[in-house]
Amino acid sequence: MPPGLGAVLSYWPFEPVVLVGVAIAAMLYAVGGVGRPRKHRDHWRSAAFWLGLLSILLALQSPIEILARQLFWMHMVQHLLLMVVAAPLLALASPWTRLWRALPLGFRRSVARPVFLHPGLAPLRWTYRQLAQPGVIWVLAAANLWLWHLPVLYDLTLRNHLVHHVEHGLFLGLGLAFWAHVFDQRPFRAPLGTLARASYVFFAMVQSWGLAAVLSFATGPFYAYALLPSRPGGISALTDQQLGGGMMWVPGAITYSIVFIALLFQWLAEEDSRAASITRGHAHGG
Repeated sequence: MPPGLGAVLSYWPFEPVVLVGVAIAAMLYAVGGVGRPRKHRDHWRSAAFWLGLLSILLALQSPIEILARQLFWMHMVQHLLLMVVAAPLLALASPWTRLWRALPLGFRRSVARPVFLHPGLAPLRWTYRQLAQPGVIWVLAAANLWLWHLPVLYDLTLRNHLVHHVEHGLFLGLGLAFWAHVFDQRPFRAPLGTLARASYVFFAMVQSWGLAAVLSFATGPFYAYALLPSRPGGISALTDQQLGGGMMWVPGAITYSIVFIALLFQWLAEEDSRAASITRGHAHGG
C-alpha cells in the first residue's frame, strides 16, 4: 500500500445502517420501475431520487462523517446535506408509489388492508392525520433543528454513535415530511395552496437564520469541540462555530430561496391565469 493511502482510506467511514438503508431503497426503486410504460417514466423524478440517495451517502458515508467529529462547520454541512439537499430531492422525486409497487402483491394487501380499514387502528390513523398537518410538521421540524443544537444534546451525539444515528434519522425524516407539503406526493396533492407553500418555506428559512445568528454572533464556543487540542486547519473553536453558523445562513438558505422564488412565480402565473379567466367570463357575459 503506498505511503499515506491508509490515512486517506481511514477518512472513509463504514456505516452498515446507512449502506443497507440506501441499498434497499435503491433496489426497491429499480424493481418498482420495471415494466412501467415509457410515457409514465418521469426521468427528472428518477434523477432527483438518485441524487437524493447520493446526497445521503455523501453526508454519512464519506470523509464528511469523520471530519464532522473534529469540526463543527463540517457537522453543519452534514446536517444541511440531509435537511436541504437529500430531503427535498427525495420529496421532489415522490418515489413512494414506485417503492411500494416493488413489494410482493400479497404482502402489500396483507399490510394495506388492516392499516387502512381495521377498526382497532382507527386511533393511530387519527393520530397520524393530526401529526401530518402542515403546521404541526413545520413546528416539529423547526423544534427538532433547535433541540439538537442545545449543547447537552449536541455533545451527546459526539459521544454516542446511536444517538448520532437518531439525530440524522430525525433530520432526514422530518425534512422529508416538511418538503412533502411543498411538493405534491403522487398520487396525492399537498393540502397547501401555492402562496401558502411559499410562506411555509420562507418562514422555515427565517427560523433557521435565527439559529445561524445565535451560532455566528456568540462570543464563545458552545460545544465539546472546544475541548479538542486542535482542529484541522488550525482554526479556533469559536471560528469553527462561526463558520458553522455561516454555513446555515448562506448555503443552507439556497434550497429554501430557490423553492420560495419558484413558488412565487408559480403563484403570480396562477393569479394572471385566474384574472384572464374572469376577464373572458365577463366578456362572454357581456
